[in-house]
Amino acid sequence: MSDDKPAPILPRAALERVLLRAAELHAAGTDVPETMSEADLLSLANEVGISPTAVKQALAEERMRVTLPEERGLAAWLAGPAAFAASRVVPGTSKDVLERIDKAFQREENLAERRRFPDRIVWGPRSGFAAGMKALMGGLDGRGFPLSRADEVNATVIQVEPGRVHVRVEATTEARRTSALRSGVVGLAVGGVLTTILVALNVFAPLALAAGALIAGTTPVVARRNYRRDAGHTQLAIEQSLDRLEFGESRKRGLIDQLLIP
Repeated sequence: MSDDKPAPILPRAALERVLLRAAELHAAGTDVPETMSEADLLSLANEVGISPTAVKQALAEERMRVTLPEERGLAAWLAGPAAFAASRVVPGTSKDVLERIDKAFQREENLAERRRFPDRIVWGPRSGFAAGMKALMGGLDGRGFPLSRADEVNATVIQVEPGRVHVRVEATTEARRTSALRSGVVGLAVGGVLTTILVALNVFAPLALAAGALIAGTTPVVARRNYRRDAGHTQLAIEQSLDRLEFGESRKRGLIDQLLIP
């Protein structure tokens, strides 16, 4: 297989062979080392029939993998994280892949370029009439643009070997999370004020308390649920953008996209 083509997804049969081989080594009491050289790993993969290209790609992704630290603090505990990321090794050169990402994000994700560096581009939500119409039509047909709701989206591309680059896409949604928390606080306040007003108007006390508690208890829960749903969509959109880069697919553009975004 040529190194210029993306490595195939590991099939079930190959996974079963790896597991079987590991079981054989364990049963034989083989002292499996804590570390293994790349050459030994490639040799072992070849023994069980795994493509060297697939192994090299997995190694490159593992070396470049960066795990976001677990976010701590009251905001993260109440609503959830505000930083999302995913990475992948895809075919191409760093310049070409970065241009592909830029075109895809501007045309298909309703984003606008903010800053550009040799190996990195930063985007933000697109503004203006065309962007508003695009967002409206995207919402009507159920597609939506989760990345356009982020404060900032950035992609970094690094050449790891000839014909292959490591791509990392990140997005932050701090403003959206702050808005969700603010909605929850407002709901609590409105519930308390409503209860006070109803009691002052001599409304049956249990009814007043129930009405206030309903608003105070429901609003924060709904705000948190909506934010977590949007957060999940953001992470999924990042993963899907990498899928399209790796497998050469393109998000289908509707008529409004073609008319408003060149």
